[in-house]
Amino acid sequence: MSGRLVRVGLGGQIASGKSSLARALVASTELQEAIGGAVKHVDADALLRAARSTNAALREEILKLVPEARRVDGGIDSALLAARAFTDPAVLQQLENLQWPVVRHAISEASRDAEARGARLLIVEAIALGRSGLAAELDGALFLHADEALRRSRFLSRGGSEEDFRGRNAAQAGIPAEMAAIGAVSIDGSGSLPETVRAASQALRRLCLPGESID
Repeated sequence: MSGRLVRVGLGGQIASGKSSLARALVASTELQEAIGGAVKHVDADALLRAARSTNAALREEILKLVPEARRVDGGIDSALLAARAFTDPAVLQQLENLQWPVVRHAISEASRDAEARGARLLIVEAIALGRSGLAAELDGALFLHADEALRRSRFLSRGGSEEDFRGRNAAQAGIPAEMAAIGAVSIDGSGSLPETVRAASQALRRLCLPGESID
């Protein structure tokens, strides 16, 4: 069965496993067969990094806000920028106000490209789906959750520091409530990846095939 492109957000706190899940869903032939087409993925964080690198006007606005993040070559020190944002809610809010309109435009372009290529589902991975306003432009959302101890373990195992985890985790404390407010489907990410893929696939099939039995 084929149909229009369905766009679904994938949100969650730091180290909840969003990227791993998205890659597995893109590679799932079972999901593709069930929904009648290819699954594509776009990462809002990657779009942000690209925009900060290529969009000179955006870069200068960010550096006006956090001038200490300017590198000697005129670029942005992403680690320093993140550290400032995650310790100052006002700066984080101002950065999001600058960056999210640019990202929404990039996601719109990615959607048009996916549709032109005949994709059936576009997974939009983004931490701030709720407060960015992006959720209003999508067909649904999934909230991937795992307890703090597991997320900390994952973060540290890939080279992150305890201090960095604490800062990012604190800054993202409101995400569960934000995801609930936009009606995101909750997916348990504490089990194995295949288990998480099965649960997410069921939810995605419901979004892509409303009214059809998927049992």
